Amino acid sequence: MKTYAIRWKCTVTGRIGTGTTLFEREQAESLAAELNEKHPDIDHEAIIPAPPSPEPGAAELVPPLSG
Repeated sequence: MKTYAIRWKCTVTGRIGTGTTLFEREQAESLAAELNEKHPDIDHEAIIPAPPSPEPGAAELVPPLSG
């Protein structure tokens, strides 16, 4: 099941990110190891990303205007 993504952190700038492509666990771990070898200034790891949280106020209902 494709549930893993690649999270990365640049050791030079401190920038971080998570890829959007999903992989099976073995694929993600293998890719992270390969990327770590090719790009030593960036740490890569296979993770199961957390689902995005809803935007603030997205669940709030706005009452209809009366008048």
